[in-house]
Order: sequence, then C-alpha cells, then structure tokens
Amino acid sequence: MLPCILLYLLPSFCIYCLLCLPQGQLCPPACTCTDYHTIDCRDRGLSRLPGAFPLDVRKLLAANNNIQAIPYDLFLFYVDLVYLDLRNNSLTSMEEGTFSTSSKLVFLDLSFNNLVQLEAGAFKSAERLIKLRLGNNNLSDVDAAAFQGLGSLQVLELQANNLQSLDVAALLALPSLRTVRLEGNPWLCDCVFANLFLWIYENPKKLQKGVQEIYCSWEDRKVFMHQLSDISFSDCKFSLSLTDFLIIIFSGVVVLIAAIFSSFFLATTVHCFQRCAPSKEDDDDDED
Repeated sequence: MLPCILLYLLPSFCIYCLLCLPQGQLCPPACTCTDYHTIDCRDRGLSRLPGAFPLDVRKLLAANNNIQAIPYDLFLFYVDLVYLDLRNNSLTSMEEGTFSTSSKLVFLDLSFNNLVQLEAGAFKSAERLIKLRLGNNNLSDVDAAAFQGLGSLQVLELQANNLQSLDVAALLALPSLRTVRLEGNPWLCDCVFANLFLWIYENPKKLQKGVQEIYCSWEDRKVFMHQLSDISFSDCKFSLSLTDFLIIIFSGVVVLIAAIFSSFFLATTVHCFQRCAPSKEDDDDDED
C-alpha cells in the first residue's frame, strides 16, 4: 500500500522540487540567466531555442545564432514573455498560430533573417506589441491583413527587403503607428505604389529615415520620392480593378431592368387611360 502511495505522490513531489530550485538551476546550459526573468542565449551557435527554461521568463535574447524556427507552442508555455530578440538567425517562415497566445509581448525583433512572406494575421493576438522589427529579410509579399490586431504597435521596420509593393491597408490597420521604415526596397512605380506614395506624402513625420532613400523603379530607372507628385500617378485615377468592373456591370444591369419595368408600367398606364377616357364621338352624342 505504501509503495503505491509513494508512486502516486512522486510526480507532484518532483514538480514541487523543480519549482523550489534556485533560478540558476533552471537556466539552460547553453545560456546565462542575468536575473530571475532574463535569459541570454546570444552568440551560442544554437540551431533551435533551448528546450526548457523558467516558465516565468520575460526577456529572451537569442540573437546571432542559427535558429531556423520559432516553436509554435513558445507563447503557450511562456505566457509572461514580453521581450523576444531573434535577430540575425535563419528563420524562413512562421507557423500559423505561433503568436496566437502572445498577449503580453511588447518587443519582437526578427530582423536579419530569411523571412519571405507575411500572411494574414501573422501576429494574431499580440495586441500589446509596441515595436516590430522585420528589416533586412527577404520579404516580397506582405498581406494587407498581416498586422491585423496590432492596435498598440508604434514602431514598424520593413527596410531592406524585397518589397515591390505594399497594400497601404496594412499601414492603415495600425492606429498607433508613429515610426515606420520603408527604405531599401525595390518599389515599382505602379498604381499600388501610388496609394503608398499618398500615405507617405500625408505622413512624412512617421518616416524615421525620411523619404530621401525611398525610390521606385520606372522603365529601368530609379525615381526618388522627391521627384514624384500626385500628378505622376494621374493615370491611376482611371484604372479600375476587377471588383470595380463587376460593380459597374451590376449597376448597369440593375438600371436597365429598372428602366424596362418603368417603361412597361408607363405604357400600361397610358393604355389603360386611353381605354377608360371618353372618346370624341361620345362627347358629340352628349351635346346632341
């Protein structure tokens, strides 16, 4: 009987002992713990994040390694994580839902990696995020809803990527945005960039490096921002998307149907009026 009770209590006892260990005993061997809530794993040649570290960690520094993926359950176990630095690693993508439980994250540095695209809701639930660094990646596609839910974001860095276009809706979804970096991208001088140009023109103070280093390509030549104006994109005012064409066609069909029914109703009314009105011969008979 006693061995069975001990066997039953052993897991709970182990967990209790683990929680009672000094902070240094819980620190991953490849890292250093500078305080009770900070783990420093920088410049350790790591190919992945440590498998286990204190659950109450708030600041995780893992820059300058060879980390290739962010564990999808990272924020599920480490819910108090506020500061995450993964700068200069080998990240190529992020699994869907990675940041779905990152409700306390404030600072995220993913710069100098190999990220290629950001899908819609990539940072879902990180509503407290204030600074997001994505510069010096290989981003060529950023979904219009990539930053959806980041109502507290103040700093966004997208410089030195491969962006040829960016839906301005991605920036309009950030009501608290104060600083953005867009320089160093091979923008195209098309109608998509026209919307971005107008946004930049209306928000020049939000460009951390100014507009001097931002340019777009047109007919194999670089055109800098100061050389552009709203007249440069005058042709875009008449360009219609597929949705616009469908709306116009639908509106035309509705108007046509309404015109047909109106004509039919008018003709019917006139016909009835002519049949019901007394004729001239009847009027003559009445006079006689």
